[in-house]
Amino acid sequence: MSEKGPKKQFRAYVFWMWLLAISGLLAVVALFALVSYSDLPEIDELENPKFEYATLVYTSDKKELGRYFKYNRDWVTYDELNPNIINALVATEDIRFFSHNGIDPRSFARAVLYLGKNGGGSTITQQLAKLFFTNYSRNFIKRVYQKLQEWIISLELEKRYTKEEILAMYLNKFEFIYDSYGISAAANTYFGKDQSELEPDEAAVLVGMLNNPVYYNPKMHPDRAQRKKVFVLSRMKKAGFLSAENYDIEKAKPIDLSNFKRQEDSKGLAPHFRGELTKWLKTTLSQPRYQKPGGGSYNIYLDGLKVYTTIDSKMQTYAEAAAKDHMKSLQEKYFKVWAGKDPWTYDADSNQKRIRRESLNSLVRNSERFRLLKEKYMNQIYAEIVEDFSDARLRDADVLRMLKAGSEKGYLATLMDREIITKNQAATYNKIMKSKHWPTLKSQWSKLQAQAKTDFNKKSNMKVFAYNAVGETDTIMTPMDSIKYHQMHMQIGMLAVDPESGEVKAWVGGSDHNYFQFDHINSNRQVGSTFKPFIYGTAIFQQGMSPCWKVKDVQYSIAPGDSKFGLLKKWEPSNANGKFSGENLTLYEGLKQSKNSVSVWLMKELGNVDVVRNLASNMGVPIDKIPRSPSICLGAAELSLMDMTGAYTTFANNGVYNKPIFVTKIEDKNGRLIYNAVPEQQTALPESYNYVMVDMLRYAASFIQGKYNFESEVGGKTGTTNNYVDGWFMGITPDLVVGTWVGGENPWIRFRSLANGQGGVMARPVFVDFLQKLEADPTVDYDKTKKFKKPEGGLSIEIDCKVYDEIVRQSQNDEKLNQFEEGEFEEEEF
Repeated sequence: MSEKGPKKQFRAYVFWMWLLAISGLLAVVALFALVSYSDLPEIDELENPKFEYATLVYTSDKKELGRYFKYNRDWVTYDELNPNIINALVATEDIRFFSHNGIDPRSFARAVLYLGKNGGGSTITQQLAKLFFTNYSRNFIKRVYQKLQEWIISLELEKRYTKEEILAMYLNKFEFIYDSYGISAAANTYFGKDQSELEPDEAAVLVGMLNNPVYYNPKMHPDRAQRKKVFVLSRMKKAGFLSAENYDIEKAKPIDLSNFKRQEDSKGLAPHFRGELTKWLKTTLSQPRYQKPGGGSYNIYLDGLKVYTTIDSKMQTYAEAAAKDHMKSLQEKYFKVWAGKDPWTYDADSNQKRIRRESLNSLVRNSERFRLLKEKYMNQIYAEIVEDFSDARLRDADVLRMLKAGSEKGYLATLMDREIITKNQAATYNKIMKSKHWPTLKSQWSKLQAQAKTDFNKKSNMKVFAYNAVGETDTIMTPMDSIKYHQMHMQIGMLAVDPESGEVKAWVGGSDHNYFQFDHINSNRQVGSTFKPFIYGTAIFQQGMSPCWKVKDVQYSIAPGDSKFGLLKKWEPSNANGKFSGENLTLYEGLKQSKNSVSVWLMKELGNVDVVRNLASNMGVPIDKIPRSPSICLGAAELSLMDMTGAYTTFANNGVYNKPIFVTKIEDKNGRLIYNAVPEQQTALPESYNYVMVDMLRYAASFIQGKYNFESEVGGKTGTTNNYVDGWFMGITPDLVVGTWVGGENPWIRFRSLANGQGGVMARPVFVDFLQKLEADPTVDYDKTKKFKKPEGGLSIEIDCKVYDEIVRQSQNDEKLNQFEEGEFEEEEF
């Protein structure tokens, strides 16, 4: 047999093999070319991939206070990344990451085997490409196509970015679930620490989650996470990133999730402050001067800003603790006082009962339970009415007006006369009431009210607020009783401000944020006697009165036409207890005892209210909030805790007012400065006169100074409003001004006696507890040794009453002598 046959067959085999190989190569090239011109990202997408970054909020001592996000992500550069994370990632996912060009030939075969699985054989660059530009498919053919896309995109990414940038982008992009986007957010969520502080075992847990954040989640599946952690650590040991000894140590550690904390607005420090900060940021960043370089406003949920606040984390912690402890005991007292009584009907005339009932009904209508009922009964008829009457407005108030108009002739005309509704609104109401929809609307509204009455008076299991570790408790009560129960809780506002800088150090906006979101720092309440220092300060500054000046404690009055007060009838207020002693009281005692008689006398002496309003305005109080009425000397003005605390910084800061600030600067994600706070200050009182007021406030607060033996110099003033609705205490130290308000959401939520409802009982204890906590902690940024600054040139007003009395006696003797010498007295007969 000839050997030509086998040789010919071999040549044919080689030919076909080469043809297949070349054809396969051409097919791959053609396929790559086809994919390259298919639906791939544009160049600018590759160069500017979209990230959504969380905005981080920091305290003054560099602690994270909170974050705003659509996706909870904080950008971390490669240089900032923890080496444990880098080593764990490279060792586990792509050991040749720093040497390949985006596609690792050695992993090619492995990639083919894993095309039907998530991530097998992919380089870190390919995994980044998949996160950005392809959606994972379980279909084998589609997955092959996607894999080719990822390879091409990986090559493009490698051209445009360094290895370090690619690795950082991948770790910043990955979603670790629980609203944790990126390695920084994940470290905070799972371990309660910055990623830079992660130990090797903790880094291994998070890197292990990159394969499947649900399957290997340490919170959901701790056993799987532990096994995956050991696997990652073993890869780190194999790669030389971890010694055998350290491997054994890290392997043996259990996964510690004791600091696991999912981001929640109602949890953590200063929740009310963070709520107000949100509004402030949106308002501020909408201004043209704070817009992006390319135009447009920053989005706090997407643009990764860094907001640096003035809140001190330790002071805030102490403030919240002091507020909670006091409000717990105060609330217990309140419930005892009101046991068996209903604040919505107690001691109220028919008009007051109507107002309180409407307030309660409003709370019912604004509840989630009622909203769901309204959707069930009213949505259909509302939709039909709007379809026929496009200008129809169907709020609860509109329906109630139409129902009342149906039974009370001329009601809509009355509303128009009072400018409550417009002529067009009235016309629309009449159209609806004459339409075919009116009977159905009335019927459905009636059914809604009947069902609501049943549901809101039916007992059921529910959670309500409680002063305990978790902030709530399980109970059985009706929804109506639940609304009343929560409304019967006293609320608190507390603000601590550095008088020299105006920086807000602590902000407590309410008793609990989870159940009571309303913030009481900027709400206006009647201020009571905390306004009196403005009257005294004006008298001292304008007329040079010494605090030793004596005023008789009797009833004073201001008549119509008296000076520039512009009263229409005689004004003759009483003291808080309705009694007058008839004694001569110094201004020191008048302020300390909060005697209305002394304040009214000072107002008469000043001759008009504008001098007081002007001083208060110079101390930061908005002048339009201060009535042009002599009653301001007793605290008739309604001001916010922010207004009052800011004003009192004047006394603690040598007469210089500092406008309170709570944000020092804002940076974009690249560290570029967007906003920088500029202090706003002005001299309101000359130092000499201001020091006199400081001395008076110290005397007024001498009770707490003596009882609690504070090392700090302390001054302050209590305030109590009519019917004990509001209790205030404004406290000053050389290093901190603290304002506290306590009261109910509604004026009928109050104590019923001066013994329980005065500012010294409702508000002052919070200041005392807070200051005690500050003085007991040497690590807190508070200087208890600081002193009120006495003017170097001395005082132009005598504040030592013994010396003052002697001067007065001497002056009186000199006056008598002058009168005698001038012959005003007859010669004495012998």
